[in-house]
Amino acid sequence: MKNALKLYLVTDRALSLGRSLEEVVSEAVAGGVTMVQLREKDAPTGEFVELALRLKAILKPYRVPLIVNDRVDVALAVDADGVHIGQADMPYELARRLLGPGKIIGLSVENMNDLMRANTLDVDYVGISPVYGTPTKTDTAEPFGLEGLRKAVELSVHPTVAIGGMNVDTVAQVMATGVDGVAVVSAICSAPSPRSAAMELKTLCTRKKKYHTVLTIAGSDSGGGAGIQADIKAISAMGCYATSAITAVTVQNTIGVQAVHPVPLDILSGQIDAVLSDIGADAVKIGMLHSAEVVKVVADKIEEYGIKNVVLDPVMVSTSGHRLIEESAIKVIKERLFPLARVLTPNVPEAEILIGRKIVGECDFNEVAKELSHSYGVSVLLKAGHLSGDMLTDYFYNVEDGSMILLPSKRVHTKNTHGTGCTLSSAFAAALAKGEGLTAAAKSAKKYIEQAIIAGAEYEIGHGHGPVHHFFR
Repeated sequence: MKNALKLYLVTDRALSLGRSLEEVVSEAVAGGVTMVQLREKDAPTGEFVELALRLKAILKPYRVPLIVNDRVDVALAVDADGVHIGQADMPYELARRLLGPGKIIGLSVENMNDLMRANTLDVDYVGISPVYGTPTKTDTAEPFGLEGLRKAVELSVHPTVAIGGMNVDTVAQVMATGVDGVAVVSAICSAPSPRSAAMELKTLCTRKKKYHTVLTIAGSDSGGGAGIQADIKAISAMGCYATSAITAVTVQNTIGVQAVHPVPLDILSGQIDAVLSDIGADAVKIGMLHSAEVVKVVADKIEEYGIKNVVLDPVMVSTSGHRLIEESAIKVIKERLFPLARVLTPNVPEAEILIGRKIVGECDFNEVAKELSHSYGVSVLLKAGHLSGDMLTDYFYNVEDGSMILLPSKRVHTKNTHGTGCTLSSAFAAALAKGEGLTAAAKSAKKYIEQAIIAGAEYEIGHGHGPVHHFFR
């Protein structure tokens, strides 16, 4: 079924530039169309049946299924391969009873409620509609957009096809959401050469899927709540592929850190080379770097491979207030890594070290975020978790467009906050890796960590500070 959905032609005689539908369909299937839906809203039944029989004869040698839009009676009359029905058409249960178990039935879904209901039915595929607004259908619901489509694909238990606004400019990014196929109308019907158009679209549809990749460079947490382990969970939960370069191995659990064993510099450098030379990275998240020498290795590799989306979580102070790295390392981070980073995610104690003075409260956040940003030429997400009060507001200053946004959230009263900084910065890197803009990525990361904290608040694990719930979805 999934292969048949890859390039799904929906016919429209009004868009066929005066050519017969038989001519358009013949060229389209020769070019690679994998399924054809005959849509004739205004044709009399007799004409509809005759046209369906002619198209069925054209498609038979190619073994391309013929799907009839809406009209179960026409599908039965010509023994079509199936029907596609919308939310306002014949109820699915009745269509299935009439057609029997051997026929294909596709169902359009226009929102998440429709999708959830479709998950309870044994439909053969769902058409997610519309992804974009389209002039061929003006009576549709609010467009899903790429993020909505991606979410719908994740939630659907059935094969999926994207409908609305599919053309050579949109198909590749639509297919990257994981959808099984695209339904095309004008991009083929109105093309000067339907065959050439189908060939180009088929190529775009069948390109190998590519992961959005994020490399995390940080220490290992044997307790699994922070460090590399938290990073990998957050990156994966955000829909990206996580790779790692471990800077140090810690002996750690929910109670605290008992020991740290640094990874040799050549091994750290080798890990980064191994990942970036083969897999690459759409973004890099950097966590705690325990020495100036480690900072230099990481900075050299970021420069060598020209990574642009670098999210730096400047882990400098422990929860108990102790400095975790030497002053010399902080100096090198400022000199070497800050200029290479796109985003900096300090908490209050870390920001105080960086600006060299005390932060009184949220009243200082606007000024501090801008000061850090302008001092180092990097966008800054200043985190409010160390402040008191039931409302905590992070400030994000986007140095690339000069905008400041506030990201408020209610404090969650829980001891399960271990690894929140690692998780937030990793989620930010994942959002950038997927192509989100800076401000949109900041919002996505904030939303993710807020929900992860809420979801993990009531769990009990270990005897100290537990982790957030990374896979709450």
